[in-house]
Amino acid sequence: MATRVNQGLEEKELPTTSYAVLGLLTFGEMSGYDLAKVADQSIAFFLTPAKSQIYSELRRLLSLGYATEREVEQDRRPDKRVYRITDRGRRALREWLETAEVESAEIKSPFLVKVFFGAHMSKEALLGQVKEMRRRDAEQLQVLKQIETLIQDQDEMFFPNLTLRCGLAHTRAVIRWEDEVIRELDRREES
Repeated sequence: MATRVNQGLEEKELPTTSYAVLGLLTFGEMSGYDLAKVADQSIAFFLTPAKSQIYSELRRLLSLGYATEREVEQDRRPDKRVYRITDRGRRALREWLETAEVESAEIKSPFLVKVFFGAHMSKEALLGQVKEMRRRDAEQLQVLKQIETLIQDQDEMFFPNLTLRCGLAHTRAVIRWEDEVIRELDRREES
């Protein structure tokens, strides 16, 4: 969802990804590459900005005065640019966090489209795909459990831990659903 931000006389639409990048910058100064890595290990479980999207959002945040950049010289690698949230960026982030409309979570899944139209495919193919998703979700659950072990007792990770718990509950529920689907498809094949 886009939110209006006053910028002098003109108003700009900012997507949720802009605020996600601002939020990630509250963890400290980072390069675009570092931001993409942190996003992959945190918010990618519920919001997946592409690496190119992160860089375009950084340019937007710079132009709005919500972030600053500086070049860092490196010995064995090309120089890199690192970004930091500004006080103005913190205010914009807080305003968005406190006032933006709360949206319902959407499930967008090509896999669920296949299940929905499962009557038009072989039972073996559908069963194989459900079992593959079950395997992937079990792996995802293990990753989430490892993250939980790392952050559970860290006070500064209290709020990320709340979202992690949602991810754990969701993944466990999906695995239970997949197990039910596998049983029902097996039963349907037998009859």
